[in-house]
Amino acid sequence: MFAERAAEERAAPRPGVSPAPRPSLVLGANGLIGQRIGRLLDTRGDPWRGTGRTRAGAGLIPLDITDPAAVAAAFEAVRPGVVYHAANLAGGVDFCESRPDEAAAFHRDATRALVAQCRAHDALLVFISTDYVFDGTSGPNREDDPKHPLNRYGAFKLEAEHLIVSGLDRHVIVRTTNVFGWDPETVTPNFVMGLARTLSAGKPMNVPSFLWGNPTDATDLAAALVELAVKPAHGVWHVVGSSFVDRFAWATRACEVLGLDAALLREVAGPPPGMVPRPLRSWLSTDKFRAACVTPLHDLETGLARMKREREAAGG
Repeated sequence: MFAERAAEERAAPRPGVSPAPRPSLVLGANGLIGQRIGRLLDTRGDPWRGTGRTRAGAGLIPLDITDPAAVAAAFEAVRPGVVYHAANLAGGVDFCESRPDEAAAFHRDATRALVAQCRAHDALLVFISTDYVFDGTSGPNREDDPKHPLNRYGAFKLEAEHLIVSGLDRHVIVRTTNVFGWDPETVTPNFVMGLARTLSAGKPMNVPSFLWGNPTDATDLAAALVELAVKPAHGVWHVVGSSFVDRFAWATRACEVLGLDAALLREVAGPPPGMVPRPLRSWLSTDKFRAACVTPLHDLETGLARMKREREAAGG
């Protein structure tokens, strides 16, 4: 009895002494966005722990987020105050269409487990969603515009959003698109990483000029996620780069900045037969974010220049 009372007294905050901040938990901490979140938290001096699956690194907790028991154990070990969900599923839109059960387990069912754990631990959930909840027929889309996903990926992300909004008061949902940055060890390459790998090998690459969107610098996105969490600014936000371009123009400019052979680019002017439906002109408004936050959302030129510096620093 006396031992239990002593333990309670040690755990209770002393008068005039602020309790130590709870660490953040970064899911997918070794990925493109997760790495950048971790570096920003380090810069701020904020404690955090990270998880990884396919790219488990030093100090990371091995975690399959589709395993509810493993998720619960990770939360119990870290007891986070903020959870950044930066884990990714390889294959994107095409994978979700061809393997819907696995996609649902990752995007929908895992989110349900995360919501339950965040509620149990009173943690803020920062969730990355997508422009694909819209159909791309109008724009720029604001946060509360009508949703109409055209494929399973967008539908699963929208389901996940609904689970978060209905299950947690404390949440930040960030819709973004076309995220890019240098990450030489990635197993889920972003568009420019895929471009660099293909063209550096001397192979041609088909690039659609019929797909338009907002290229988004991964460092800008990570900074926005941290700012929204720290405020905290609950609700749904759009965070994308300020340029609105087609992918062929994006690829051409990336070749110029990164020193790649643009002659290997093959323009695809229209949707090929059998392409999974998706928004063709996906344009998100960032008016809400810009009015509330200070993190800059740079244009394509600035993002590519940063990617070039990252590539050179990595010896790429």
